Amino acid sequence: MCPVKVRVRGIYATALTALLAERFAIVEPSEVIQLRLGLGAGEGPPDVAIQDRPDRHGIVVEGLRSAVEEVVSFLNDRIPWAVFVRQPLPARARRENPLASAAALLARVEAEFTKPAKDLLDQVRARILFTLPGHHLLKTLAPERVDEAEAKGSPELALALAKEFIWDSYTPGKTITIVHGKAGEEPIRQAGELWEVQEGRVVVRRVFRAGGLYDGLNLPKCPGDYGQVEFFPERWWSRRTYFRADGELLGEIYNVQTPPEFLPGDIRYLDLEIDLVRVGGEVRILDEDVLQRKVEQGLISQALAEKAREEAQRLVAELQASPGLVQPGSP
Repeated sequence: MCPVKVRVRGIYATALTALLAERFAIVEPSEVIQLRLGLGAGEGPPDVAIQDRPDRHGIVVEGLRSAVEEVVSFLNDRIPWAVFVRQPLPARARRENPLASAAALLARVEAEFTKPAKDLLDQVRARILFTLPGHHLLKTLAPERVDEAEAKGSPELALALAKEFIWDSYTPGKTITIVHGKAGEEPIRQAGELWEVQEGRVVVRRVFRAGGLYDGLNLPKCPGDYGQVEFFPERWWSRRTYFRADGELLGEIYNVQTPPEFLPGDIRYLDLEIDLVRVGGEVRILDEDVLQRKVEQGLISQALAEKAREEAQRLVAELQASPGLVQPGSP
């Protein structure tokens, strides 16, 4: 049987092509990719085409259904921190694909590359040529500047680029959006105020409207209530603390998630569904069933689910052992 033919474009092309070339026929690679990976021109047409999503935080995989399924299964195995979701096929793809005349033969899958997924792709690319730390995250912001910096071969330039494009904009008092990703669902966007920005810790403050109950805490929302969301680089959880207007602590919710990506104007992560709630010294785990359901639906990988459960159990032990707030240690 002939191998599936794959064409790859976009900011992830080098790393993805290196992975996919292990099993698939790479067709129509760019001249840059040919030189980097020692590939031939590879005549098309492709069975599967891969390109960046518009926001560059993942990819779109389109083509013949059976070929797409094979490629996605391979990538899901090699990049377990990614999330792959089947999407409706646009009319354009049905018109332009010369190898299929019926929509039933075509498929479209979108992948979300979380920070650990981008980090893994950084490592793959680094085996081929010099790669700045945080390469693929920085590429979502300023691809040309990253190329220029890598041509100079200095790892320190990654810190300079991150400072210029991200951290210089993180000033207390500025409004920022928390992008709470949900596998298979639209992300939840929450606006807040940057309250504290320290090395290893970013705090966002939010003020709540009165009425209803706080999810997980089962306490009423009252006028003047506010909360803080604390994010820690490389940690697989964030902490949400809730207060009355007079400063009374209502409770804490520890959200198990992928490590956050700090971007100008946004803080992004993928919610791994499990929450830990601590009220008055009692610790409860919530939504393990939601995580399991998404695993069964193929929306969250077994690797991500196992990581989420391990993190939840570790947090439970720490919260039960300490009456104070858990202090972030090494990842």
